[in-house]
Amino acid sequence: MKTPFLLALTLASFPLHAQFQPTEEVRPLTEEESVLGHNGLRYQVDRDWAKVDREQAPVVNAHAMVASDDGFFYLVTDHPKNAVLVFQPDGTYVRSFGKGLKGGHGIDLVQDGDRELIIHVDCGWEFSAEGKATKKTGSVNLLTKNGELVRTLPSTVDLGLEKEGTFYGPCDVAVTADNEIIVIDGYGSNRVLHFTLDGELVRHWGGRKSGKPADISNGHGISIDDADLTNPVLWVSSREQNQLKRFTMEGDYLDTIELPGAYAGQAVFHGDHIYTGVCWSKDPKTGKRLNKSGFVAVLDRKTHKVVSVLGGSEPLYTDNKLSPYPRPSRSFSMSMI
Repeated sequence: MKTPFLLALTLASFPLHAQFQPTEEVRPLTEEESVLGHNGLRYQVDRDWAKVDREQAPVVNAHAMVASDDGFFYLVTDHPKNAVLVFQPDGTYVRSFGKGLKGGHGIDLVQDGDRELIIHVDCGWEFSAEGKATKKTGSVNLLTKNGELVRTLPSTVDLGLEKEGTFYGPCDVAVTADNEIIVIDGYGSNRVLHFTLDGELVRHWGGRKSGKPADISNGHGISIDDADLTNPVLWVSSREQNQLKRFTMEGDYLDTIELPGAYAGQAVFHGDHIYTGVCWSKDPKTGKRLNKSGFVAVLDRKTHKVVSVLGGSEPLYTDNKLSPYPRPSRSFSMSMI
């Protein structure tokens, strides 16, 4: 079982509503619920990985996590008391920082000379400690590991791409091999913005293109598949369309991976597989989006077919088309604003 990797995924690489100490009573998992997946790709659920008291490090939503070369895991949250929680690999809490940074939604790491910086993605939705959301405007911030602000990347309004007052809602970032930063404005314009480390715009593309294959609707995650270093591919989740879409690094559309009934997030590449967190799924009969209906889908990296579903039923293909997902199990749940 691939437990350590799953821990990083289920805690935060995907849209996960995470309170370390739930307010409601949580029943024990059955044996069937505690080991998830299909086709030899099965994983153990560990509800107690994060060893931290909620009063010490409160969380409203925990959307993303990265593992650093310093040996720690950095988890982004949107609680006003802290923006980033730091853990040891065994889940032991180390510290938190970033009080006052709002809207934490994405996180990544980028090398700046001899130091590694944290990229903090503020999606524009500011949460109170009680979980009430207020729509403001977002930003992408580069921080030291002590939480000091180094710089903020320009928004679509700053760049003159959108008119004054337009909501900017970045959801996620990807980092190139040259330490450039690619942003997806998934709650706003759905544009993709490619920056140098210093914040200069290299290019922009994407957005809504109704009826066209390259259309992006709620670009919720962005990542780079660099298995072929000479020809890396950019993956964007078009969450409202229940799709993952692939583009060249210059923004040329390549193809679409259909995930019917699944509101998928960022694609995470690991070995021969791709992992994506699904924050909601649809009722296959009514098409209604179901609350607390998340799971993790595992795709084969070569064929792009779903081969295992962690927290849901086995993926089935008919005439090379994936059947819509039925309501998943309640081993764990994911939700998102």
